[in-house]
Amino acid sequence: MAGCPFPVSRFAAGLVLTATAAFFLGLGGCGPSTPADPLQESAEAYVQLASALSAVGPAEVDAYFGPPELDERADGKATAADLLTRAQSLVARIHADPSITASPRGVRLQSRAQQLVGLLEVQTAAQRPTFIEEARKLYGIELPPADAAAAQRILKELGDLVTGPGNLAFRLASFQNQMLIPADKRQAVFERALAECRSRTQERWRLPANEQISVEWTREVDSAWHRYEGGGRSKLQINPLAVALPGAALDVACHEGYPGHHTQFLLLEQKAGAGLPVEDQVVLLRSPESVLREGAASYAVDLVWPAEERLAFERDVLFPLAGLPPAQAEKAAKIHRLITDLGPAVLPILQEYRDGALSFNSATFRLEREALVPSPAALLKFVDDHGAYVVGYTAARQRVQEYVTATAAATCEDTWMVLERVLANADLAALKAVEIPAPDHEATSPETPAGT
Repeated sequence: MAGCPFPVSRFAAGLVLTATAAFFLGLGGCGPSTPADPLQESAEAYVQLASALSAVGPAEVDAYFGPPELDERADGKATAADLLTRAQSLVARIHADPSITASPRGVRLQSRAQQLVGLLEVQTAAQRPTFIEEARKLYGIELPPADAAAAQRILKELGDLVTGPGNLAFRLASFQNQMLIPADKRQAVFERALAECRSRTQERWRLPANEQISVEWTREVDSAWHRYEGGGRSKLQINPLAVALPGAALDVACHEGYPGHHTQFLLLEQKAGAGLPVEDQVVLLRSPESVLREGAASYAVDLVWPAEERLAFERDVLFPLAGLPPAQAEKAAKIHRLITDLGPAVLPILQEYRDGALSFNSATFRLEREALVPSPAALLKFVDDHGAYVVGYTAARQRVQEYVTATAAATCEDTWMVLERVLANADLAALKAVEIPAPDHEATSPETPAGT
C-alpha cells in the first residue's frame, strides 16, 4: 500500500505492497478558510489531527499534500491519548452541528473522524484487539472463513506440477530460480510490462494526456514504492528483486501503475475537478480507503489480464525479452496462478500469530509450508508493525471482486465501469460482504441479440 513497503511474496499475485502518496496542494477553495464555514473548519481540524498521527508512528500518515499550515507531522509531540481526546471532541462537534452533515461531504467527514477515533482507540487500548476485531473495527471487513480444503487442493495440484526431490517449497524455488530474469534485463522487461498495462487500461478508462510514471531502481526499498506527485505524475521506486520473475514484473506493473495505484489517484483527481477537499489531502495508511485501494489494485490485475491473454503476452513478449525459454511460460504461469489462489491461506496463520497462539518460529514454518511464502519473516514483521492491514491484499481483494461482479450483473454495466466508479468515489461499500444478486435483465448472447 501507499507509503509502506511490503515484502514481495508469491502468496498472492497482487500482494506486492504498493505505496500511494502525495497528491497536490489544495486548489480553488480547498485550502484553509474562515471559521464562518463549520464544515471547512471541522475538515481542517481533522487534517491537523490526522497529520499529527506521525508522532505515534511515522508510517501512520501515508501521504500529506495539504496546506502547510495544517501539517502537524513535524511537531512530533502528541501522544495517542492526547489525539484520542481531540478526535473525540471533533466527532462530538460534528455530531452537534446538523449543518455539517447536511451534505455528502459532511457525512464523509463525520465517518473519517469516527474512523480516526477507532484507530486511536486501538492504539491506546490496554489490551490489543484480536486480529479479527481489528479488521472489523478499522476496515469494516469481516474475514471469510478459512477454506482448508481449497488450500490442500491447490497444494496437491502444485505438487503434481512440480515434481522432484525435496519438499514442495524447495521444488518450487528450484524451478523459479531457472525462471529468473537476468539482472541486466529486468528494467527492460518491467518497462515493457508497464507499457502494456497502460495501453490496456487506456482502452477502458480515459487517462489524462500528461500522466506519467517515472521509475527509479533502488535497493533502498524492500519491494515497490509508489508515490503520486500530483498533476498526473507518479514516482515508482522498485527493488530489482521485486520483479525478478516475469509474472512478478507484470503484477507490479498492474498493481502499482495501471490500473492500480497510479491510476486510482488519477481517477480521484479527475473526479475532484477543481481540487480535492482538504480532508482528502491527508492519507492514512490504516484506513478503510487505503485497504480498498489495495484490494482494488490486486483485483485489477486479473481484470487487465485474462488467463489466456496473460500467458500469450508472457510467452511471446516477456520471456523472449528476458532471454528465457518460451516453452516454460505455460508451466510458470500455472504455478503463478496457483500460488496466487493460495493467498487466502496466509490469513488464518497470521491471525493466530497476531493473537499470540503461534510463536514466530511456528508461524514462519507454517507460512513456508502451507502458504508457500518465500519470505515469512518479512511478512510477520509487517504484521507486527501494521496488524490487520494485510487483509487489504487478500480479503479486500475478494470483497471488491464480489462487489464489482454483483453490481455489474445487477445493472448490466461493464465491470470496468463499476470499478472506475468505486475508485473515483472511494466507495467503501465495496468492502462489505455481498450476495451476488440475480441480474435484473434478461440474459442475451451474440446469437440472440437483445430485443429479438
